[in-house]
Amino acid sequence: MLEKISAFIAALIIAFGSAYKTSSVPEGWLVWHSYNDYSAMDSSLYYMEPDGSIRTIEGAFAHAMNGSFGTTPDVVTFMAIDTTADEWDIYIYNAEDESVVNMTEHSGYRNEDPKWSPDGKSIIFKRGKWNSAANGFQYDLALLDIQTRNVTMLTDDIIEEAMPCFSDDGKYIYYAGYKNGIGSIYRMKLGNGKRSAIFSENGVNAYYPIVMGKDLYFTKWRSKTNHHDQLMRFDGKKAVSLPFNTTECDRSDICPIGGGSYIYSSTLHGDYDLYYYNGREEVILPKINSERNELGADFYALI
Repeated sequence: MLEKISAFIAALIIAFGSAYKTSSVPEGWLVWHSYNDYSAMDSSLYYMEPDGSIRTIEGAFAHAMNGSFGTTPDVVTFMAIDTTADEWDIYIYNAEDESVVNMTEHSGYRNEDPKWSPDGKSIIFKRGKWNSAANGFQYDLALLDIQTRNVTMLTDDIIEEAMPCFSDDGKYIYYAGYKNGIGSIYRMKLGNGKRSAIFSENGVNAYYPIVMGKDLYFTKWRSKTNHHDQLMRFDGKKAVSLPFNTTECDRSDICPIGGGSYIYSSTLHGDYDLYYYNGREEVILPKINSERNELGADFYALI
């Protein structure tokens, strides 16, 4: 495993270094997770600094994933299974002292998909509770106050709401809403809870919205019959397929880093690997066609 991580770092530095020269991409921090298979429950979360040094985020939890940077690169929120309570919880990692805090400890719920608010004062996530009438989990949107740890529920219905994120101004929440197993992208205004559909395509799954500036990015199937994931950009008027999408493999978990550049995961060479697109071409970061999958990257630029 250590050999693989070392290879990852070497290739990442080489690829990023080339990208900086050609696309003026800033140096920065990277967080991502890696697992053999989601059902194997063996995901590990990694944190890399601009100098290429890397560490594994560890604690009394298992299957850590979906790291998200806050207002500084020193603070990361993520989801993992509390090994004592056997429940999904929301954690905060502080890179300065390598401390980890469980923010939803012993809640009795499934707590997943965390993302920071722009001011760093709260975390939006999805919370699941058992619905006996539906014989399954009901997932709603929840807001966690970092200082008090109080949780405010934003929705309460049988439709699954998942993968929420804030708009850059903090006034809206974007999320995936599921009906009959098919996701669409929605927007909710904080304060009054008013919702509107942003993107919906009959029979096509759309999910994992991410906002950068005025643009919304998300993942969707190519069509009803082709379920390979592709990455989309929505400018407020039209959803456009990004230029590196193909019909033969999946591209998902996009992390926009500015200037038409992105980090994302793709199955172009088999399992999921991290890739970087510099506006003209994609570079694998690195070429690790092994038993593990690299997913869920987030990037914080060094200004």
